Formats: sequence, C-alpha cells, structure tokens
Amino acid sequence: MKVAVQDTATLRALKPLEMATYLRAKGWRQEADLAGKGSLWLVQAADGTEFDVTLPARRELGDYALRMAELLQVLAGAEGRSQLEILRDVQTTSADLIRVRAPSRDAEGGTLPFDQAVTFVERSRDMMLAAACAAIDKRAVYAKRKAQQAMDYLGHVRMGQTERGSYVLTILSPVTPELRPAQESLLPVESVDPYERKVTRTLMEALHALDEAARDAAVQGNMTPFQAAVTRGVSANLCDAVVGLSAVSPGEGLDIQVAWSRTRPIEGATPARVLLDSDCIPLIEEASRQFRDTAPIDDVEIVGFVKTLDRGPTATEGDISIIGPVDGQIRRVSVRLGPDQYSEASRAHDDRRTVRCTGELIKEGRGYRLLNPRHFEVLLGDEVG
Repeated sequence: MKVAVQDTATLRALKPLEMATYLRAKGWRQEADLAGKGSLWLVQAADGTEFDVTLPARRELGDYALRMAELLQVLAGAEGRSQLEILRDVQTTSADLIRVRAPSRDAEGGTLPFDQAVTFVERSRDMMLAAACAAIDKRAVYAKRKAQQAMDYLGHVRMGQTERGSYVLTILSPVTPELRPAQESLLPVESVDPYERKVTRTLMEALHALDEAARDAAVQGNMTPFQAAVTRGVSANLCDAVVGLSAVSPGEGLDIQVAWSRTRPIEGATPARVLLDSDCIPLIEEASRQFRDTAPIDDVEIVGFVKTLDRGPTATEGDISIIGPVDGQIRRVSVRLGPDQYSEASRAHDDRRTVRCTGELIKEGRGYRLLNPRHFEVLLGDEVG
C-alpha cells in the first residue's frame, strides 16, 4: 500500500527552490514559465514514458499545498517509489546526510534508554565539531575555545528524524548548491568545496584514517600511526567522540555513513561509509589520552592565583606557577615570564590578586606548562573561572 502525503502543513513546508533543485538533480528540465506563478517541468523515463509536473513559484499561493501534492504523486509514479521516500529525499537534497548507527541490542526496536540517547546526541555533536575544527586547521588537540567558523557551522547543522535499524541518528549538514559557469571556458575550472562540504569530507576521511591507525597501532604497538593520522583530521577530540558513541553499544562498534547532497556531486575517493569495530575502541581511547598528554593545546587561557615565584639573583626571566582550572580541575601551571611580567606576577602574589595568561598548554610531569605566554595581566577582581 502506497501512502499519499496529504498533510497541508507538510506540503506547505516544501520550498520551491529546493524542489526545483531536486527536479534538476533527477534529470528533469524546465520547459516553460507560467507567468511567474510556476513552471512546467518535463522528464523522459528509461522506457520512453514522458512525465510533466507543475512547480508553484511561491508558498503564498492559495493552491500551493494542492499543487505540491500533485507533484509528489507524479514523482512517485515516475520514480517507482513511495511519496514518503521522495519527501524525505527532497528535504535533504541540499544537505549532506550523515547517519550514525549504534548496533546495540538495547536499540533493536529503534529506541534507546533516555540517558543513552542524550549521550549519543552529545557525542555526535562533539564528532561534528571535531571535524569542523579539522577542516580549518588539523591539530592533535583542540582547546575548549574553538574557531568561530566551526561554532557558526554547528549553528546551521540540523538533527533529522531517527531511523530504525538499531538506533540511527541522522545529521543534516547543509551544502550550498554547485552552479556551473555561465559560459564554457577553454581552461578547466577547478571546483572548490565550500566549508560545509569540507567538514563532511574531513569527517569521513578522518574516521577512515582513525580505523586504519587503530589497526596499524595494534600491530606496531606504538602511537606512530595515530600521530601520522593527525594530518588526515584525527584528533583527541574526535577520538573522545568516537569512544563516547561506542559506549552506547559496547562490544558492537560503530557504523557511520554519509549520503552526499545531490546539489553538489562529490569528487574524489572520499569514503561514504566507515565501520569501526569494537576492538578498535580501547586503542582509540588510549590514543586520545596520549595526544592530550603530549600535544600542546593552542590558545589556552589560564586564570588563577600565583602560587610560587622562582628567579635567580642575576636572571631577568623567572618561573611562576599559577593555580587554576584546567579542563574543569584545579591544576598547577608553570609559566616563564620576562622581567616586566615577572614583577607584575610578584606583586599579584603578595596582594593575592588573580592573574590571567594565554599560551600553548603542555603536560609536564604531574603538572602543566604554558609555552609562549602572552597577554599576561593582573585582574581587578578575583575572577577565577
């Protein structure tokens, strides 16, 4: 039994330009403009049958929902698919669709315990944010303060309806449509991916690299494969997200797929599916720990009290230690300062004033060190955060 889409709100939510993009991607051609109220589109099926549809131009038209219902009915006949399938594809035509699947026994009915579902969404967000950061600059660790472009990208990403087949979370990453040049050029024009497509490509390439690194590390017994994979988008942040996602289905692994937007065909050999086996997860978790223990974290701001001062009688530079929060825990952070900043730190120590400094944070023994310190200042209040 084929279901017809009749809900007026659903039909009115369909956007004319998205529908036009879908028709063009499916091989339809615009045959005529109907006095600004709509357009006539034609397509010829493989068996020679010709189909035509009328696409209304504006959602304000009184018969908009009726025309869209008729259009879906024709598309179902032309494609031999259900209207619900076509509706879903139209709604995702201008986006890369990422499917994150947890093959858990708890999710066989398409549901998850509430707490697990929340974790699944949060770690999926972390995974997308790690890819968004790597699309800008590939690093082993990203600090809490992420690039603004990556944060803005998250504001445009949408979570779609969950799907059955264990528990499948769908993530819609909008992609700007590709437009061909107005005139053919004798010289080849290189297609440049927009940032949002770079994110999804980076995601799939990094997950594939993570899988390979885990397998190679198991054979070699060292971190070298993971370190080499940083240039392909692997980071401690991505590792943490994958480990968190796998906790929903321990012992089962992860299945992550992407369906590329029809409005911007994919070029190159970017994988569309990555399967991470459960035996890779402990290695990925250990890789994250070692990344965070050894890799400097850029642009970290440390706020706290000066605990110790150490400068020789003839030295110009001196070492101080600041007690303040690092990743939510109170830590001791060593900083080497020049003469002027050291004098400020000494006064702050005597007055019990709060200081702030930015630099690259690196693990050093049981504590941390802030390299290349900059923007050192004594705060007016006790603003430890």
